[in-house]
Amino acid sequence: MTEYYKIYRSAEFVNRHVELDAIQSRLRQNTRGAFIFEGERGAGKTSLMFEIFRQLSAQKEFTPFFIGLFRYSAPEFEGDKKVWIREEKNGRDNFQPGEMEALLEQLAGALGDRPVQTGNSENKTEYLKEYLARDLARNPASAAPVLLVDSIYEADENVRTDVEKYIVAPLLASGRVFVILSGRGKRPVWSRPELQNAEIAHLLPLKNKEQVREQLEKMKSKRIDEYETIFDLSGGYPLIVRLMGSSDKSPELALYDALEILIKDALPENAQGGQEFDDIRTQIEKLALVQIPFRIPDVENYLYELDPGGNTNKLVNTLLKSHILRHEGKGYQLNQSIARPYQKWLLLAGQNRERADLMAKLTETSERLQAQYPAARSWYQQMVPAEGTSGGSESNSSNPFKARQRA
Repeated sequence: MTEYYKIYRSAEFVNRHVELDAIQSRLRQNTRGAFIFEGERGAGKTSLMFEIFRQLSAQKEFTPFFIGLFRYSAPEFEGDKKVWIREEKNGRDNFQPGEMEALLEQLAGALGDRPVQTGNSENKTEYLKEYLARDLARNPASAAPVLLVDSIYEADENVRTDVEKYIVAPLLASGRVFVILSGRGKRPVWSRPELQNAEIAHLLPLKNKEQVREQLEKMKSKRIDEYETIFDLSGGYPLIVRLMGSSDKSPELALYDALEILIKDALPENAQGGQEFDDIRTQIEKLALVQIPFRIPDVENYLYELDPGGNTNKLVNTLLKSHILRHEGKGYQLNQSIARPYQKWLLLAGQNRERADLMAKLTETSERLQAQYPAARSWYQQMVPAEGTSGGSESNSSNPFKARQRA
């Protein structure tokens, strides 16, 4: 079953004028090339991609085709032959290599001018790849083809490679197709120069409380009057706004539930429940307080002092594969779409001694590392949020951790 928050409804879309105008501008300048949207979990990339598809579908000069590599719901496009998204009957959340043949056939039928004729080809996938590129190159249609591929960074490496090999690269080679990609996590190494040199736009959260109010109004949320609180706690990430706006719990509990959903949804299936999930969530709460990129030795004692059997390497690898953690050149750092709201939640729950102890423990770890590595003293001092701030963001004089900070 597709979760209620994984759904696109154009009536609820909060306008992204800058991004939409950027795409329209690029297409007016050149109907071939590539554009990539990057952004963190919950920034609204999939909704933006669907909105681009919807708007292009209404313009006779373009023929868009949408590929979603993970399960999602878009009732407005049900039955549309120019949309490929994961269906309930497929069982698994993510695209499977065995589906490439069917996808290519649908794509060729939607973008090509002639019926697909596969004959008795032994390798139907290779035939369809060549047929599609050749047909587009030799038989230019009046409408410019635009390919949208959502969540390509998050896909398994073999899936991403196949999508590039059988779909993206051949279409770009035809010289007639504009490709729009979206993804979060580590940027792949592309083979095509168009992708290597593509313009990249980072999709940021909603920038002000009025946009959050607009989203809640379009959702017909009963929490519209709390839009300022929801904006503050969510960090402006549309997915968290949707989850909080759909909840009837207190803001603190609604935020906690939203974060749990984000984490659980990102983790591999075998880590989505039970004690392992509880342990991972606890470590994520602790990492949310580390304000700078860290190395494994920097936080091992902080994370697992009371759990000698804890494995920081395993935790980091799990969070990297789940795109909850990212590599930031000098170390690892929690994605801001999780870190910032968690910092807010920890402040709300800060009167609880267990939460305050996290800050005390982080302070102690920072001081120990400063003594151990004098040359990096200023670096390690940053591991603790400055006094009077909420996780290194805007000032918050009511910080319940303030009295515990000594760095």
